Amino acid sequence: MHTEAPGSGRRLGAGADDGVASGAWRVVGETVYPKGDNPLGNPFYGYRTTDLVLPDGRSARYHGILVGDVVFAVPMEEDLTTHLIRQPRPNARAPLAADVPAYLELPGGSVHPGLGLAASVDREMCQEIGLRARTIEQIGVLMTSVGVSEERDTIFLATDLYSAGDDDHDEPTEQSIELVSEPFGRLYDQVRTGAVPVSAQTLASLTLVAARL
Repeated sequence: MHTEAPGSGRRLGAGADDGVASGAWRVVGETVYPKGDNPLGNPFYGYRTTDLVLPDGRSARYHGILVGDVVFAVPMEEDLTTHLIRQPRPNARAPLAADVPAYLELPGGSVHPGLGLAASVDREMCQEIGLRARTIEQIGVLMTSVGVSEERDTIFLATDLYSAGDDDHDEPTEQSIELVSEPFGRLYDQVRTGAVPVSAQTLASLTLVAARL
């Protein structure tokens, strides 16, 4: 994100110069607008401004979005059939564009309060594709937007799948989720060649799985 001259904000502790390596950016203050308690009333993301001293001594302010921990699953059957989702993403459209593009993605979402990472991703699969997994293995961690957010995506390979009954979409926008179930090789070829619009997390995660097969 862009930087600018800092203004007022919550200041960090004094003595911030101590132990800072030469050439490092130094954080001297920040203001945090949490999820649900921010000027836009956004319940899903927070915002943060960070006041910095740059290596040449100048001050700057960095702007970012607070997302937190997110989990995604690559749900795979024994025959390598893989279940992804396709859903509209308004934030991916060009400014003022009327059409909302749809992207191929992994089932997943924010970590649920009171649940761990694996339990959260199992719940997301239940909600979005109507499946659960008896085996959930962490295969990677992605920082997908380091210039914008501290979002940390933990990726799981989910196997030994079974039906969870009807899916249970929590949010109105999830009603438009389309299940895409195809052999892993076919999906991976489409994703890596750019044949279908796909999220960065999905491309990276399928690449992690392909290296294991």
